[in-house]
Amino acid sequence: MSQHPSSKPSAHWLADIDSLDREGLIERLRSMAAELDLAHDRERALIDDLTGLGNRRDFVRQLDTLFSQHQRNDLPASLILLDIVQFINHQAPSAGDRVLRAFSDCLRETLRGMDMSFRIADHEFAVILPDTSVNGASAVADKLRLAAAYFLVEDAEASTTFDVSVGVDAFRVEDETPNAVVQRAYEALDESRAAQADWGGPVVRLITKRKGF
Repeated sequence: MSQHPSSKPSAHWLADIDSLDREGLIERLRSMAAELDLAHDRERALIDDLTGLGNRRDFVRQLDTLFSQHQRNDLPASLILLDIVQFINHQAPSAGDRVLRAFSDCLRETLRGMDMSFRIADHEFAVILPDTSVNGASAVADKLRLAAAYFLVEDAEASTTFDVSVGVDAFRVEDETPNAVVQRAYEALDESRAAQADWGGPVVRLITKRKGF
């Protein structure tokens, strides 16, 4: 799950607080509250309302940061893209949202604390895996596929089947921007989608396509 540091008052707010009179202290506390509210607003702007995961804006920010670290220190990092296609046999209005929330819970329960997960489009999710090779990311993708079957196969109000397509890739030495790994992961995801489309018919199907070996 995407992690955001807790908002804390800056050190200068507390440095001379003992020297303030009552009015000065009240004004300082008001300013501190305003600063914290602004920080919380910025943090909320990075969260997907439905799932509580990071949103696409947060995904881009975190990927840029990790790519910079990769360029400086040659640290491995991988990306998993996941696309959930839902088929509701007995339509219930909230069934689709429940599937997305359940899959978000699957990511939270399955991933390591250092991993970051995001909802980047309607039914597309991304997982950034720091300090992970493409082989390691492929193993994580397999784990997520298996976990998804347990989290998503039953629905309380509707008979729901689903497809999970997965594309996996990792940063490479020749990459000039983080967009390179995103493009390769999407190519792998498209191949996974195409393989599922060839099967035809809504059933629970979980396929992973790896790139970068």
